Amino acid sequence: MSKDDVLVHRDGAIGWITLNRPKKRNAQGVDFTQTLLAALDEVENDPDVDVAVLTGAGSVFAGGGDLKEIMSVEQQDPEWEFELIRGYNKIVSRLYYFDRPIIAAVNGPAVGGGACLGMACDFAIASDRASYHFAFGRIGLAAADMGATFFLQRHLGAARAAHLTMTGATVDANEGKALGLFSQVVPGDQLIVETQKVAQTIADQSRRANTISKLSMRRAMETNLDAALEYEAYLQAFAFGSKGHKQRLGQFLNPGKKG
Repeated sequence: MSKDDVLVHRDGAIGWITLNRPKKRNAQGVDFTQTLLAALDEVENDPDVDVAVLTGAGSVFAGGGDLKEIMSVEQQDPEWEFELIRGYNKIVSRLYYFDRPIIAAVNGPAVGGGACLGMACDFAIASDRASYHFAFGRIGLAAADMGATFFLQRHLGAARAAHLTMTGATVDANEGKALGLFSQVVPGDQLIVETQKVAQTIADQSRRANTISKLSMRRAMETNLDAALEYEAYLQAFAFGSKGHKQRLGQFLNPGKKG
């Protein structure tokens, strides 16, 4: 992969990250970790970006592992394979804990680890041509890959997660919305426009408040209610004293007043 395999551009306060290997179905090769992490760093370090979007070029969102590039019917060095997988896992963690809100604009099929990229984002907006394929078992691999077991059980519960992974199921856009994997489904030719609208709505909010909300939700997923409440209180107290809160509160209470 080269830098051109993941494209970054900014549109106002929205940072767009596009997987750009359409001829290879945006599959994950040996350099995928380095290239996508660099793109995420670029977006996160841009002070003018308030929200990010991850999408794919062409008709596929993310095709999973590039079978010809990262796999072989012959035995390979297990240490190399382990580090490759750990690299992919770093991407999932990076997306999940990304410092800005990040939306997956799922333009087409997302296969195996490609589905996990979508689930690692804060939420996913799907084209009506989108789908998640949990096809790990078809090539003799476990679904214990790139956070699939973590995300599916939290989205769907243990029984449905087990059913999807053990049967190698495909979830289309409308079923994905019904299951809560997609927040909304839109016509394919409107995906970018509709995602832009949602992203802009987020960008119009307070960046600090969005960060605090995201931190609170991530902590709440992994702890009990009392611990989540204490964490919220700590973060909200910080928000109460922030300059952004004071400015927005003044505008809300005195809508006609300038300055």
